[in-house]
Parts: sequence; structure tokens; C-alpha cells
Amino acid sequence: MALFNQNFLQHDETVFKDELVLDYEYLPHILKFRENQQQHIATIIKPLFAGRMGSNLLITGKPGIGKTAACKHVLREMEQHSEKIIGIYVNCWKQDTAFKVIVDICQQVGYKWVQNKKTNELMDEIAKILNKKAAVIVLDEIDKLKEEQVIYQLVEDISKKCIIMITNEKDFLAILDQRTRSRLIPELLEFNAYKYNEIEAILEERKKFAFYEGVLKEETFAPIVEKCFEEEDIRTGLYLLKEAGNAAENRSSKSISGEDVQKAIGKMAVFQQSKTILDEEEKELLKIIKEHSGESINKIYEIYNEKFSKSDRTFRRKLATLKENKFIEVRDNKELTGETNPRVYLKK
Repeated sequence: MALFNQNFLQHDETVFKDELVLDYEYLPHILKFRENQQQHIATIIKPLFAGRMGSNLLITGKPGIGKTAACKHVLREMEQHSEKIIGIYVNCWKQDTAFKVIVDICQQVGYKWVQNKKTNELMDEIAKILNKKAAVIVLDEIDKLKEEQVIYQLVEDISKKCIIMITNEKDFLAILDQRTRSRLIPELLEFNAYKYNEIEAILEERKKFAFYEGVLKEETFAPIVEKCFEEEDIRTGLYLLKEAGNAAENRSSKSISGEDVQKAIGKMAVFQQSKTILDEEEKELLKIIKEHSGESINKIYEIYNEKFSKSDRTFRRKLATLKENKFIEVRDNKELTGETNPRVYLKK
């Protein structure tokens, strides 16, 4: 079989000028339409420059609307401006226990002797290093943290700091222990979804740097913008741009067609699953819903609680995660049937 005996584009004939700008982790030099939010973040950090205590901040909003990028942008500019403040970023989805968070911070501050040491011992070492200066600690996906004690430890043990927490859940503070809440007392900053014209401008800029001129025409670019606006997630647009470019190259074309874009849109289901990492309980809850699709929320909770013995609040948080990531839908049938208990359905 001549699997590779085809008329592929050569390395110097690619449609991509710089494919990296379509990566989710790419941080542009200027973060458009998040200037006010970045200014807010900078304002809570500013007292640290004068040797005073900064404020803590809770950032909320849907996925893919610039929360993480805005924080990373401010950290980058802060570190360029002063060596007196240490910037730390931890993804709590990847580092979901107190020990993992502390080890991650150890690596970022250059402390290498972590073997055979307990969490509290490592926390003491971190405090010695960070308390020589000031620190801005960003805890992204904070709602995925299984042990909130590390938040309390950071608040208590680091003297001059700002702790910035990022979450998709508006009610995150409500689930924290009262002692942690009372020590944090964070300001709140909510990110709203991008408007249509903002999405268009952001993707237009990425398109300009990602592709050679003439590769993606306006008529084929428009459906990508529309789909991204529909999903309210800028990562959707980046994914579609990249996949449409790959589709064009697969047929040895130097331009992206409408068919290439539709192929990329057709792969959205794979993208939706790949951008979401569910914990074990969320996976089990999704399995329960799959087996009992159409049952009431109360019934689903009853089955879930039999297995995990968790509170209704925890259940609804995990249900919201599945809904937010479009795995399920919750329908209120009150007007149709008079039912006051919404039903949960697996999305097909």
C-alpha cells in the first residue's frame, strides 16, 4: 500500500506561517478586550511594590474567555517591572492535592530538596524563600483542589502576598471552610463572555499571524467566528482555525475551503471532550446520568449519594461542571407538565 506516496505539500509550501499562535497556551503580546480586568488585577498587586500587603482576588467566568491569559499577562509584566515580587502560577486541575501544589511551588522558586519531606516541612521552606520578597500566587482551576488546607497555609505563612484564585464556579467561596474564607476575604472579579466583534478581532489577529496571506478568505473565516461565538469559548475558534488548516494541507491545497472549515466543525465533539478533564466522581456521575437519562435531579442525586455519600451542594457543583462542558442538559418541565423538579438528560 502506497500510504505516503501522495502529492503532499512540501515543508516550504505549508499554509501555516506560525502554527504556535493557535496553541491554547500561547500568550499574545497584547491581550485584547481584557484591559479593564488586567488593570483590576494589577491594582490589587500594586501595594506589594511599596512593601505593603496586597489583596486577594477571586476571578470567575466561563471557560475560554481569557481569565488565565489575563493573569499570566499581568504576571509577565509584573516580573519585567520588578525583581522584588515573585510570580507563581499553579494549575490545580493538574496539581490537585496540597502536596502537589507545594511541590510545584518548590520547583518554581528553585527549591530542589523535596524528597522524603512532608507537606508542612516543604511549606516552611517555601515561606523562608517567599518571605524574603513578596509573592503573587495564582491558583487556577481552584475548584478542582481536593484539599483546601493549602489555601489556608499560603494565607497564614506568606507575609506579603496576593493570592489570586480562578474558577468557573460563582459559588466557590460558599464551599470553603469558614476559617479559610475569613482569612482570604477576596475581592471578586467576574469575566463576561466575549462579544461577537471581539471574537472576530481576536481570531482575525491570530489568523493574520498563523497563516500566509490569502490562505483563509473572509467567506470561509466567518463560519469559524460564528461557531466560536456560539460556543462562547475562544479556544473553539483556535481549534477550528488549526483543524481547517490541517484539512487544507491533507488535500495538498494552499488555501482553506468552506469544506475544510465544515470538516473542522464536524470534529468539534472530539474537541469538546479533549478540553475537559473530569475527576473520578464526575465520570461516575456522567455514567449514572447515561444510565438514567430523563430522570429527575432528585432521583439522580439519590443514586449518586448512595455511592459517594456527598452533600447536595457537592452534587450540584459536579452537575454544573457536566452541564457547563455540554455533556448533559437540564430541562425544566414546569410549564409543560407542572413538574417542579427538573430532569437531567445526556446530550447526544
